[in-house]
Amino acid sequence: MATKGIFRVECTACGESFDADFWTVVRGDRDRDVKELILSGEFDLLMCPKCSAMIQHEEPFLYIDPPKDILAFVMPESYEAEKEKWIGRLSADFEPVRATLAGGQGISGEPLYLFGLGPLSALLENDRDREEETEVMEFMAREDGLHLKPVKPAMARELNILFSLPMQAGLTGRAAAVKAAEALYARNDALPRLKKLLEVLGSLKDEGIPFIKN
Repeated sequence: MATKGIFRVECTACGESFDADFWTVVRGDRDRDVKELILSGEFDLLMCPKCSAMIQHEEPFLYIDPPKDILAFVMPESYEAEKEKWIGRLSADFEPVRATLAGGQGISGEPLYLFGLGPLSALLENDRDREEETEVMEFMAREDGLHLKPVKPAMARELNILFSLPMQAGLTGRAAAVKAAEALYARNDALPRLKKLLEVLGSLKDEGIPFIKN
């Protein structure tokens, strides 16, 4: 669940200083309300207790979503001026707790280092679009009696493909996946990530599919 810390904040409207709660760790797979605040841009908005002005204030926090293979250090946008310093410092701090935060949480990929809420919001918006496309594809696949194989989330983002892969029942390998994906795309060509999946499968040199999740 989300973890909070208390920080001293100065109102940019009236100059009043006050203590405010901030999330220091957010679990995207559990803290759905907090995730929606990130998506809506309200995550770092505060109301001054003196003048009632709405102000924006950034503090570093950790965003974790094991099912989606996300571990992101989100820093204030102002830190980007010293990007290398902050990434170096956080990388060094991360190594001793890698097993706890990454492997122990089921996260296999490397951590992300983001500056400002915008990059995280964009990532989550893209994932939401990818999920919607995946759900449409999976519905059609089940209607056709196809099997579904989960795709490694980090590789789905890198390759801009769906979160799952259709496969002809009882078969494995690239050729079976291509045939299944082609049949689905013939039914619905309005799924750009399904088209991209076909392109990626076509570029593979052998029958193995490296982005299927074990």
